Amino acid sequence: MADQIMQSILNGLVSGSIYGLMAIGFTLVFGIMHVINLAHGELYMLGAFSTFIMVGVYQLNFFVAIAAAMLIVGCLGFLIERFIFRPLRNTPMLNTLLASIGLSIFISNLVLKIAGTGMRSIPSPFSEKNFEIFGAVISTHRLMVLLLTGLLVGLLFWIIKFTKFGRSLRATSQDQDASALMGVNINLTYGIVFAISAGMAAMAGGLIGSLYVVDPTMGLGPGLKAFIIVILGGMGSIVGAIAGAFIMGYAETFTSLFWSASYQDLVGYIILILVLLLKPNGLFGGVKR
Repeated sequence: MADQIMQSILNGLVSGSIYGLMAIGFTLVFGIMHVINLAHGELYMLGAFSTFIMVGVYQLNFFVAIAAAMLIVGCLGFLIERFIFRPLRNTPMLNTLLASIGLSIFISNLVLKIAGTGMRSIPSPFSEKNFEIFGAVISTHRLMVLLLTGLLVGLLFWIIKFTKFGRSLRATSQDQDASALMGVNINLTYGIVFAISAGMAAMAGGLIGSLYVVDPTMGLGPGLKAFIIVILGGMGSIVGAIAGAFIMGYAETFTSLFWSASYQDLVGYIILILVLLLKPNGLFGGVKR
């Protein structure tokens, strides 16, 4: 039993890392731009498809393909902000919410029309070698997912905390008009934020797509899960998104161990309801709108 618990701790760590990658991008857009982007899951799906095409069809190196997918989907995110969300800026939040729902439906149906319904898999570049840690086993692939996610999240924190662009982000999230008066280019800042968010979703899609399968509907579940995690942690809080991601990852893993995998999503919703009853703004407060 001790080995199973240790294995669950390791599995929860990997799941929480992936959820965190999705949720940070989601909460970054809300925290800075005050936009709830429900098409975030479809950007994750596009990242998986982009990686699949570059690795499976054009035989590119896996890591080059992941970086290229982040760049491609990040540029798409920049254009989405420019042509869909910027015209709706300073309008009621419901407008941007409906626009993101429409965008989500459009992207998934477009990919479904072009690629069809079949499932695909991204060829894994990693060996079948496993590592044993205190009785638990983790594959090379999952270990690499953990390391890459940690590196990206660490880099994002460094950018936000210690760079001029990070100071612009923090200032813009607090007061858009005052930041503009101080010389911050609001349009460019918002575009880059959306591009970073889309790029992070694309990286998550490429990493998960190489672990499981790639199909046009794969973004729905992770997109909804990222939304729930962001509410759990507190809308707009990056720390809250990370905490919520690991709470959700471990809740699902230990539900599977002690109860049944069929109920792992139910437990996540129960935790969300309990937290919101005690802390309506989520664990770390978040942005009040």
